[in-house]
Amino acid sequence: MAAVSLALAGLVLAAAFVGLTVQGNAIAREIAGYRTDIVADQAQHDALAAQIADQKTADYVRQKARDYGYIAPNESIIAVQRDGQASDALARVADDGPSRIGRWLAFFFGSR
Repeated sequence: MAAVSLALAGLVLAAAFVGLTVQGNAIAREIAGYRTDIVADQAQHDALAAQIADQKTADYVRQKARDYGYIAPNESIIAVQRDGQASDALARVADDGPSRIGRWLAFFFGSR
């Protein structure tokens, strides 16, 4: 009977060790997963820190101001229409008024 109880105790002890080993392996996998998450978060943090550092530069601020239509002192904006045709508003202004010669005649001789 003592041998059976000793064998049973050994079996229970072996089962306990197996359970602890399985639990230890699960904890090790969790730790590895958390370390991977930390590395990924650190990489994202570094990328965001680099982006913030870039956005603090004068060149970035100047470019953003240009994107919003601001210009620096002693600069001017020149717009070029690519299709080669005058826009409708410009065409109407040019067509609605008197010709250049008509304006000169009115200027020098008055309107009659």
